[in-house]
Amino acid sequence: MVPHQMKRHWRSLLLAAALLALVLAVVAVGLLFSALRTPYKGFEGESVTVLIPPGSTTRQIAEQLQKAGVLRDRRLGLVSLKLLHSGQTLKAGEYRFFGARTPEQAIVSLVAGDVVTHRFTFPEGISADEVAAQFVAEGFGTQAEYVSLMAKPATFRGVPKGAPSLEGFLFPETYSVTRFMSLQEILGLMTHEFRRRLPPGYEKKAEEAGLTLLQAVTLASLVEKETSLAAERAVVAAVYRNRLTRGMLLQCDPTTIYALRRLGRWRGYLTRSDLAVDESYNTYVRPGLPPGPICNPGLATLQAALQPAKVDYLYFVADGDGGHRFARAYSDQEKNVALYRESRKASEEAEKQERAPQP
Repeated sequence: MVPHQMKRHWRSLLLAAALLALVLAVVAVGLLFSALRTPYKGFEGESVTVLIPPGSTTRQIAEQLQKAGVLRDRRLGLVSLKLLHSGQTLKAGEYRFFGARTPEQAIVSLVAGDVVTHRFTFPEGISADEVAAQFVAEGFGTQAEYVSLMAKPATFRGVPKGAPSLEGFLFPETYSVTRFMSLQEILGLMTHEFRRRLPPGYEKKAEEAGLTLLQAVTLASLVEKETSLAAERAVVAAVYRNRLTRGMLLQCDPTTIYALRRLGRWRGYLTRSDLAVDESYNTYVRPGLPPGPICNPGLATLQAALQPAKVDYLYFVADGDGGHRFARAYSDQEKNVALYRESRKASEEAEKQERAPQP
């Protein structure tokens, strides 16, 4: 073969090789993009939850997704991030993946930070201990952390000066939190919400009524625990305001219960000896308002504390039907107590008859 023919032959071979390489590259790219857009599900059940701790590297995250069955191969996740989301980062958090997903879809979730949110709803009148119990039960903080934070109310925005704890300032509402939020951050959300939801000029109105913000919230917490009826809030608030004005003991049963809980002595019912327990929150033995709130009151009750009804009642007792009977004189209170006892006795008798075996 002459030299020029050999050159032509090698050129043909090189061209064929180049074309083959190009075809293979095109096929490889096609296969790669097909793999990036092919849904995959390598886990059992409808969904899988993946926790990405703060500080995780991109490689570690991809490996976790592969291990959890979200990615067929971690390299597909890395390529998807590099090719389709260049310059973006994967965010830490708790992620839940449903069904089959393409690598691109999985990566998009982490680029967007589409983390799982947990919703907690707290009703009016819930105690700080009950709030903490719900968070701790779901893995948000520990009981030891909670006890420590409760003792440091001054470190939280929204809590008035002099508050003995966070009780009263964890505003009852529905909150959405994410897995890696600390208990301090979560409780901080609640105290911030308390301050945000206070009616305009609330603190000034409290001062005009002769109360500090702490005392106004404390009074509201007593009302919140005493009645669940909207129509009674302002009346109950008036009773306590009237008793405070006259220098009378408030004699609020819920404060005694709160005192017993603090002492670890609450048995589910009150006795005469319980009413005499010498504890700072027991308003049967300590004059004035307790040192701080006994629960977390809602907005309506906070307003009622500063807008009491214009009545001169000094006493009230349950009526047996979910409400209360109010009285100006102690003699009338005694009559109302007698009526309550009769109503309670009748209810107990009715319950016994219902439980009795039928002939």
